[in-house]
Amino acid sequence: MKSVARLIQLFAGAAMLLPLTTAAASPDEPPVELLSSGVPPGKASVSYKIKVNTDKPINEVHLNLKETDAGGKVLVETTVVWANIAHSTRQPIEKGKIYEDDTALSPGAVAAECSLKEVIYKDFTRWSAPTSSGMRPSPPQTSAPTSPSVPPASARPETSRETKTSKAVSENEGAEGFIKSLYRDMEQDDVAKVLGYFDETVDYYAYGPKDKAFIGEQLRQYFATFPIRSFSVSDVSLQPSSRNRAAATCEVHYSLQNSAQGATSAGRSRVEFKLVKRKGVPKITRFAGTSTPD
Repeated sequence: MKSVARLIQLFAGAAMLLPLTTAAASPDEPPVELLSSGVPPGKASVSYKIKVNTDKPINEVHLNLKETDAGGKVLVETTVVWANIAHSTRQPIEKGKIYEDDTALSPGAVAAECSLKEVIYKDFTRWSAPTSSGMRPSPPQTSAPTSPSVPPASARPETSRETKTSKAVSENEGAEGFIKSLYRDMEQDDVAKVLGYFDETVDYYAYGPKDKAFIGEQLRQYFATFPIRSFSVSDVSLQPSSRNRAAATCEVHYSLQNSAQGATSAGRSRVEFKLVKRKGVPKITRFAGTSTPD
């Protein structure tokens, strides 16, 4: 049991395990509605609007997300967790209000389809969307984002304040996309793919410097202990320290389940990274943080 608790702390945060039961809901009025979803022009993210119809306290809303490339090939099918977290703080989810949020697209994706999956209430009951509930497709982007290897033309010199501000914003968006992609892949079961985000040696929590073999074994145990995992990343902040190195922090809301044991764990983590570029590709050299259960 100590090893299981340690796994939660490492990747998402220690929390009490409570059973989930199914809550009754009227088929005529779902507790929430997905009003719209889509990929804004020139953005590498999916935006969505959720309307709340119930006054029963909601903990989080899960959405199905399917991303496709320009040829229509499905790149990712995953779950997006929305919990109305702003500035690292969970905000109330209130009846009658419409909320808008977004999540980053995977590299190469230009279109996405969203649909309601389920609602998890604060008393740990849940409402599941009817299986006939279709996804809301988004049209492909009309223009692909500018490649980071080809700087856009500018009438102002590179040293201007406007150019520096734009570059800083672009770098922060790149870090956010990288971190969200990491946690999206951690919802799947491909250990090798997740290890691709890490450098050969990583300063890993209190363990200190560890190689990929050690991290891979931690991931395998974690995936086996919690077969159902969902993460929502917010408040990403990047602090460059040199041309190819930077530190980053983010807030991660997590939901972990083991259906066979009838257990769930949820909470939020403040995660700290150190990143380095290897041949233009970011790699994690430090991975640590603290967690708070719900």
